[in-house]
Amino acid sequence: MDHGYQELRRSLEQMLQHLARADDELKAAQRLLDPQASPGTEINRAIAAARISVDDAMETVRWRMSETESG
Repeated sequence: MDHGYQELRRSLEQMLQHLARADDELKAAQRLLDPQASPGTEINRAIAAARISVDDAMETVRWRMSETESG
């Protein structure tokens, strides 16, 4: 197996782990918010947008990982 491939794979796996932790932290932040706060409040919208961005990044990393497996 090529050293460059192994390093890329390791980096992608680390990114995925970091993104998963970020998503967990965002979920925890959502639980800490005032349950009576409107879902449309600025902080709720910001956290929801951040979770979407993290989900998108995780999907991109997974796609790239599958691409390295086939290449």
